[in-house]
Amino acid sequence: MFFKKPLPIRILLLSSAAAGLVLLVTLPLWRIRDALTLANFSLIYLLLTLVVAAWLGTTPSLVAAFVSFFCFNFFLIRPYYTLTVKDPRELIDLFIFLLVALITGQLAAYARRQAEMAHHRASEQNILYELSSAFNRLNDREEIYQTLQTVVEENLPILSCVVLPAVESVPADGRQTTIYLLIGTKEQIYGTFCANFAEPPAEGQRRFLMACVVQAAMALQRIDLAEDVQRSRAIEEADRLKTTLLHAVSHDLRTPITIIKTAASNLLSLREQISVAEKQEMTRVIEQAADALDQLVGNLLEMSRLQAGALKLHEDWADFSEIAGDVAAKVWQSNHATRIRLDFPEQMPLVRCDQGLMLQALSNITNNALRYEPPTSQVEIRGDFDDQAVRLLVVNHGPTIAAEEKAHIMEPFYRGDNGQVGLGLAISEGIVLAHQGRIWVEDTPGGGATFVMAMPRLPLTEEPDANSDRG
Repeated sequence: MFFKKPLPIRILLLSSAAAGLVLLVTLPLWRIRDALTLANFSLIYLLLTLVVAAWLGTTPSLVAAFVSFFCFNFFLIRPYYTLTVKDPRELIDLFIFLLVALITGQLAAYARRQAEMAHHRASEQNILYELSSAFNRLNDREEIYQTLQTVVEENLPILSCVVLPAVESVPADGRQTTIYLLIGTKEQIYGTFCANFAEPPAEGQRRFLMACVVQAAMALQRIDLAEDVQRSRAIEEADRLKTTLLHAVSHDLRTPITIIKTAASNLLSLREQISVAEKQEMTRVIEQAADALDQLVGNLLEMSRLQAGALKLHEDWADFSEIAGDVAAKVWQSNHATRIRLDFPEQMPLVRCDQGLMLQALSNITNNALRYEPPTSQVEIRGDFDDQAVRLLVVNHGPTIAAEEKAHIMEPFYRGDNGQVGLGLAISEGIVLAHQGRIWVEDTPGGGATFVMAMPRLPLTEEPDANSDRG
């Protein structure tokens, strides 16, 4: 705390020390008073008053001046031990001495006060600089309020302080002085800072308190501006994304819509001429095109959520082998054949993730691998782990992906050899990255591509018992 108001007891003690110092100097002067002149006594007492003023302050210097006047007259001027002055000229000397002592003491005390004020201002600037630096590192409003209260409590003699309306009542009584300051700017009021002082604060204390509150208001305004910029960027990104989506998938949307429209029109206009088998085939074509359209629209919505930062994770402990089993079951229902082979170690550790999103990510990668898997072989989903990560490997035995294509295969709207927009792999990568994981492509020995999903492994103290969870 650098703002200190002198207490009455402290002033009394300093004044007593000044008087004692004058008496202490008077004792040797009294013993050699016959050897010195009145000018010598005057200069010694003036020097003493100057030292007291520079050392102890204004009030002690006044006490030193008056006590020096008394000792000078009582002990050092004839007749001794009386306040009576025999020579009128010595009386003039005494009063001139008193006046000069008072002026000298006041000037020295003023210089002392100026030095103290300069020191206080330097300390105040240092604290405000540190406070501003601390505010610049914070992005939470409650932390800014807490930092403001801490700095004020450490550097001002306050009884308590709060930020309204954070509390319902303010602890105060009639013996306290309560200061209310608005925390805000011309455009926005964030709250009211309330500080309780045991006695009315000095002007410097009020100024420092106001400066701290202004710094807090500027930090809160910075947070608001950053949030506004972020919202503006999100809106701009959403607009840009919508434009990109329309350009990228216009052809892919038209294809299933055209198929559905054509098949439905043929069923309606040629229902008398076509056979039952042809009707069933057209119905199946409509169903497949509708499924493709539904998948494409779903991928577009999911991609929009990922790029707009609106994906919310509902994390819990999950078993990668169970997620892979669900993917294999879905593939069997769609193909009525065993196209997936699972290979997981017995002690596969659990991971913390959003199980639904991770199921979607693995499904997208697996469906992409099945598209290029030879009919005579199976896509393998393997589990692997070490001290740092838990991994899922989706192994395809089809054509090997060229090195230049690996760098772009997971980009949104990337068109492969078939000319279709690829969104499934980009969605899978976005989901894995949202879980602080990684995904990449390796070459399968003998030909093919292996997609690797790696999730960070939590410390053993945070991992539950995998066997008990599986039970």
